[in-house]
Amino acid sequence: MPFEITDQNWGLRPTSPDRRPMLGHHPNSKNVIIFNGLGTKGISLAPYFSAQLTDWLTGATEILPAVNINRFKALYSKS
Repeated sequence: MPFEITDQNWGLRPTSPDRRPMLGHHPNSKNVIIFNGLGTKGISLAPYFSAQLTDWLTGATEILPAVNINRFKALYSKS
C-alpha cells in the first residue's frame, strides 16, 4: 500500500543530567522550594521523596545528597 509522509512532529523530554529527582531551595529564591524531576517513575518515587521533603522542611532530616538540588550548584554558580 503506497503512502506519503505529510508531516512529522517531535519533542525533547526534559531531564536532569543524572536522571534523579531534585529537591531543595531554589538557588536564587530561598522562599521557593523545588520538588521536580521524578520522571517516568514519579508515581512510585513521589511518596518517598515527598516524605523526605516534609522531614527536611520541618528540620527533622537533611535531603539526601543524591537528590539535593545543590549537587548542580557548579552549573548555576559563578563562584
